[in-house]
Amino acid sequence: MATKVQEADNKKASEARIREGVRGQWWPCETTDAELRELQNEGMISEHWSFMRDSDVPKPDADERVMTKAWVERGLSLPCSEFFLSILDTYGLQPHNICPNSYLLLSNFVTLGEGHLGIRPDVKLWQFFFRVKKETKDKAMLNCGSMTFMLRHGRMYPPHDSHESVRYWNAGWFYEKNLSVPNVHDGLPTFSNKPPEKLASWSFIPTLAQTSILEKAARRISWLVHDGLTRAQLTLSWFSRRIQPLRYNARMMFAYTGADGPLRVTRHDLPADSLKRRFKTLVKIGRGQPVPELIKDINTHDQCPPLDTLAEEDLRNRLRVSVSGDASEEDPKDPEEEEERAPRKAALRPSKRPRAKASGSEAGASGEASVKKPKVTKPPPLDSKKAERERLKLLATAGKRSRPNIPGAT
Repeated sequence: MATKVQEADNKKASEARIREGVRGQWWPCETTDAELRELQNEGMISEHWSFMRDSDVPKPDADERVMTKAWVERGLSLPCSEFFLSILDTYGLQPHNICPNSYLLLSNFVTLGEGHLGIRPDVKLWQFFFRVKKETKDKAMLNCGSMTFMLRHGRMYPPHDSHESVRYWNAGWFYEKNLSVPNVHDGLPTFSNKPPEKLASWSFIPTLAQTSILEKAARRISWLVHDGLTRAQLTLSWFSRRIQPLRYNARMMFAYTGADGPLRVTRHDLPADSLKRRFKTLVKIGRGQPVPELIKDINTHDQCPPLDTLAEEDLRNRLRVSVSGDASEEDPKDPEEEEERAPRKAALRPSKRPRAKASGSEAGASGEASVKKPKVTKPPPLDSKKAERERLKLLATAGKRSRPNIPGAT
């Protein structure tokens, strides 16, 4: 029995070492035909897909792009949205450089803007709320999952719901024909299998006060947070309606009209049990806990009030931090940035100096410094057990010496 347990432990350790050895790189393709046909039948991918089982590294043709099942499940379909392309362009990324759970953040951000604010998602507003966390191994940037987007310190944004871990997402890759949008964009950039290079945009914090509509959007988001909006509610809003937020749509989410509308990838709803099962792969739900109900839903049927018409009572005055671009407001939690800031912080912190002892003349001038004050011990309360023990002890020795004044004795 002990031998079998040891063999199982050795196998797990070996698998962990293998996995760690390729962390941040492509995993041999484990995609199946059944998985892709299911995605196609649900309208999430086109019919122009292919894959090479057990291939080590993606090598798409010129008209193909690399996709993964994890991205599709978290809101990306082709042709992709302008906002997703602007994220890739702003940060200098390939799709595989973004960790899978950040796709869920992007999809929820689109839902927040289009469904609750009635505006197209804006990169500056995204940069105000989210920072870059670099993913490294031996101080080198990873290729797959190079960065994660993290909420900035102090921002008022729908509360974070723990994401379900996406293991071996870089093994579920396949090829799909690149799709463009005439007069809008040419589709995803050509595949380049390498990590990104750091850009100034990774640490840029925009000043929303110079753009009134974005400042108002941030204030409205703060109001929505106080009203109870969470990221789980945002996820349910698009996931239950079969909307892919990172897919190109000419209309915004608040124009949603129903199952036959153009915003959906399919007119068929997911069965209740299937919806719950799939939702649990996106958001971590505690054992025995039910999937939350959709309470704070998006606006639909073109009924979203424009931001510039909202009254002050529909906005929060300020965020937790002021709506500005002052980098001193940030708390990056990034080891490299903290190391860079550490010497500067140490230089600004004054050293503690030992307090000089007063000389004899100075002590005499004060009249108090040279006199050592006696230690004063407060007597115990009269009704305490300690006082009772002291009273009995003194009574027992009363004949040997003069009787003292004993508190509480008669």
